[in-house]
Amino acid sequence: MKRIVFVCTGNTCRSPMAELVLKSKFKQAGIKNVRVSSAGLSAVDGTKISKNSAKALKSLGIKSYSFRSKRLTAEIVKRADMIICMTAEHKRYLSGINGVYTMAEATGFTDVPDPYGGDINVYMHTLDIIERACDIITQKILQIQGDF
Repeated sequence: MKRIVFVCTGNTCRSPMAELVLKSKFKQAGIKNVRVSSAGLSAVDGTKISKNSAKALKSLGIKSYSFRSKRLTAEIVKRADMIICMTAEHKRYLSGINGVYTMAEATGFTDVPDPYGGDINVYMHTLDIIERACDIITQKILQIQGDF
């Protein structure tokens, strides 16, 4: 079993949306050998996903009510095969660790701006970026599934 971990700051907006979207896409594609999770560099363990993140995900039919944040730990890093940071700033915190990429590096698309404090339209735009990036990740996994 391979492990992908999405990382952002508080693990209540971007990385949980990325986790839940990618899990949904993997389920639809029949990808079962990759575990997806998320964590935050400054997260408080056990916090619910932000209300606007939950609303945005609901627009895709993705339920987030059971999501709880977690802080990125050495154990999570050690067990991960690939860590995908929402921005280059997040990646800098993890410099020197193998298998760490920004969303732009992992997908060739773009990094994910922080919607925190924005209205639902900002979160929907962020979700659109995440969904497009997760489509790219899903296609890459399908292409290399035997090697990943």
